[in-house]
Amino acid sequence: MIQQQMYARERSGIFRTTEGYDTIAKSSGLDPSFIKKVLHPLCVYDAPEELAVSGEKDEAAYPESMHLLHMDNGDILLGRSIYQATDFTGLRSAFFTHNYLIPGGADKKSSNDYRNWLQASFESSYNIVNGTVIPELKSLPVQPSRSVQPTHRSILSLLNIDEKRFKQLLYAVMAAVGGKKKVYVSLDVPIKQLPIMAKQLLSVLYGSLPYAYHDKLGFITYSKEPLSRKSIHITFVERGSLRAGDRSIEKDYTFDLANDRIMNVDLNGMDQPYLDFAWEQLELEQPDRADRFFQFAELMLAGMEPERAITAASYHELCVLFQIEEGNESLYEAHKTTVLRGLLEYLQPAGALESKIRLNDLFLSRFDYEYDQLRLGRVPENFIIDTIQKYYRLDPYSENKIVAFFILALNNVMKQKKQDATVYFYKAIESSEALSKAFFSKLMTDSRLIESLFIPFLEKKLGAAVGVQSLLQLIEQWGSKHSQLFGNSQFHTLAHKLLMDKLRYEGYSITAVSKTFKELRRLEGGASSGMKPSSYEAVNLYQDLEFSVYRTMLLELNLDRLTLDELSQADFLGFKDQLQRWQTEIKDPRQKSVALKLVTLNEWFADPEPTADIFSRLSQVEMDHVQQVGRQLLSGQVEFVDFNRIVLAFIRSSDMQTIDFAQLLDYLQKNAENKETIYRFFQWSENHPDFRKSRGFVPAYSSAIVSYFKKYDRSAFKKRTYRKQYFDKAGSALKAVYKQANHELSSSLMKFFRRNRKKAMIASTLGIVIIVAAGIMLSLNDKGESAKGEVPVPEGQPTIDVSSPAPSTIVYVEQTAASAGIEATTSLVFLFKDVTTCGKFSPTSLIVESPEGEAVTYTELELLPTCLISLEPPVPTDSNVEADTEDKTPEADNDSGVEAGTTPESMNSNYDPTDYPFEYKVNLGKQVDIAANSIVRIGEETYQLFEAPNDEQ
Repeated sequence: MIQQQMYARERSGIFRTTEGYDTIAKSSGLDPSFIKKVLHPLCVYDAPEELAVSGEKDEAAYPESMHLLHMDNGDILLGRSIYQATDFTGLRSAFFTHNYLIPGGADKKSSNDYRNWLQASFESSYNIVNGTVIPELKSLPVQPSRSVQPTHRSILSLLNIDEKRFKQLLYAVMAAVGGKKKVYVSLDVPIKQLPIMAKQLLSVLYGSLPYAYHDKLGFITYSKEPLSRKSIHITFVERGSLRAGDRSIEKDYTFDLANDRIMNVDLNGMDQPYLDFAWEQLELEQPDRADRFFQFAELMLAGMEPERAITAASYHELCVLFQIEEGNESLYEAHKTTVLRGLLEYLQPAGALESKIRLNDLFLSRFDYEYDQLRLGRVPENFIIDTIQKYYRLDPYSENKIVAFFILALNNVMKQKKQDATVYFYKAIESSEALSKAFFSKLMTDSRLIESLFIPFLEKKLGAAVGVQSLLQLIEQWGSKHSQLFGNSQFHTLAHKLLMDKLRYEGYSITAVSKTFKELRRLEGGASSGMKPSSYEAVNLYQDLEFSVYRTMLLELNLDRLTLDELSQADFLGFKDQLQRWQTEIKDPRQKSVALKLVTLNEWFADPEPTADIFSRLSQVEMDHVQQVGRQLLSGQVEFVDFNRIVLAFIRSSDMQTIDFAQLLDYLQKNAENKETIYRFFQWSENHPDFRKSRGFVPAYSSAIVSYFKKYDRSAFKKRTYRKQYFDKAGSALKAVYKQANHELSSSLMKFFRRNRKKAMIASTLGIVIIVAAGIMLSLNDKGESAKGEVPVPEGQPTIDVSSPAPSTIVYVEQTAASAGIEATTSLVFLFKDVTTCGKFSPTSLIVESPEGEAVTYTELELLPTCLISLEPPVPTDSNVEADTEDKTPEADNDSGVEAGTTPESMNSNYDPTDYPFEYKVNLGKQVDIAANSIVRIGEETYQLFEAPNDEQ
């Protein structure tokens, strides 16, 4: 029984109690879940754009939308949606949908049932007062047909569809039913006539489609936009909705007939026998002949895969066979592909060779004909090769004849040097495992065939492998299939050549070589487990390849470009027995040298605690090269754990007794992440025998440490953090070196005070008294001058000459960062050599002039004089001195976290800050940017800005 369902906008429905769209009536046989999941998504109507824009109210002007689709269980869903100007409220437009669910097998009395579907009668409205249950139907209601039906040819002519367009449309529909793409058609007709003309065009398509398509084709006669729906293959859409560049339909078949734009259907140059046949029936108006062909096709497709019934290629083949059966023998040469493949396809089902003897005899006669063509030296077309290869699967008893066919065919293409055909023929042979085995086994019985057909094939086959691993796997696969290959010298030569080519492409990198060794050892292990003679031959091949790879790598490898990652992946360097055996077999001195270097580098970086013994096998030249490579590898990881490895890079002679300490510390300075790493190295070296003697450090090492501080780290001993964390915790030997370094970094004045500490303290006390008295007298005498705006400056104070190596006064910029409740400020710091000049210095204003001549005057100055003698304490060496390690200089207390400002590198920094122990800081009252090489003017005196002392105070 046929089930019905009606859908509209009402006060309430079956599934909702409030107003809105819902099913308002249904037959009792319809499952509610089926209605909601399947039917409701199809109950939809979008008014045409052109009518919506114009505000058309006449329901008759709106096109109906009929839809038909075949369900997975064989049922047919046929329905129609129409526009309603008003709903039950009378205030808004709506739509009404009426669906029929036709059970599978029902209403299918003939192949012309599609005419009933297209002429089905539907309800246009329903009054919910009549209840929610509507009757089931025994048959589909159909509208009375016209007495005179237009011919298919006239319908196409009316729609301006010529032969080319019709073939394109028929092709697209067949492809859509058998595939995933959709067909969208925009007819050049008024919107009201669109569903009418769509149904007429559908009747033409149904009449031209084989019966199997009738059971699959789904359609919609009107849609506002092209929308993809399951089981809907062809949709007729409003004019203008198929827009160029629409990404949602760019891969589908689109027919914009109004604008003569058809997309994704290009049949030019394609052989489409069935399309020609279908058009011929339309031209000749021979529907009975078409029906005979459809019946013939059903018979030939019996027992085959269901997909074949909705594959266009089947009907291309069948229509040619059908016409040949009718007596048109000339079609074989014109459609050889269709004939052979068609015959083959319909011999596929089990038992077809016996049940379809006529077709089998026809195929064998074609085979004999093509074999005779080979004997004349001709090359068969690719499709003939495919057909015969597939026939072999059906009739393996014809093996000898088919193998002979392929050998003769390949000989012909090799003689004619048709490379593409050669590749295709071999591919066809390989696609059948049984045929491939029979064919190549036949080649192995004749040395001439091996040389002419097998080896050239393998060279192409193996050469196309992507990477070394794929190549070796193919070598193993072909050797396993045809074990005689492992004992064939030509195969050995070919495998060696191809493997070297692959490694050359990868630059013979350590990584590639290591992976190659790993794969070869795996294959060798697998072959060793066999007991056949071919297993021993396989092992020999893999071992020969390993040795060849190793020797070639030694020639091609550039150690200077070696990376730690590559070295860490060189697993083969751990097979010491094998490497020693290879070393004795290598004759080339250069290869021997590279091998020793590589093994040494591996031991250097792989062993947890390498020693200088690793260099014992190397000459001095080889050792120097290995150390150079090692320094490059270690440059990116100067850490505590690598200190021992780093030291090995600076052993100076082959006896391994001396170290180039100066170069070692230079290397650390250049590559260490920070100074602390170098300090940790100094601590580590205290316990290393290569750096110590019985009474302390090796003198050369002590000198190198002092030299390091003088060259790279002059302010190290002024940083309290460094002193507490590293210098104070050093052992006695290292403290002695630190003391020496600190002493040599001190100024002459500081050295004097250290030698005469008691006298210096007395002088400091007297100096403080004199400074205080002098300051009071000067402040009283200078009040008058200050009132006149003149700034008292030290008498005889010279203008600083940038080129002078020892100016009497240094000025630099210091930036003070903002802190809680305090704004950031900028200060000018004046450093003096003598206390008298510093004590007289008391500016009330100053001018900063940039290199461009721009001058800025600062008057709100905050003066911070600290004109006191500051003696840098020596590095403590025992407990008596340790109590005196508290800083006596302003710099030592600068651990507050405020970073001193710096000036650009162009400023002069040719001075020793320890020569200027007296400081006078002038805070400018705000934060400003002062350009490099600016000039500070105070009264008549001029000062050149210097770079701040690089002491990390």
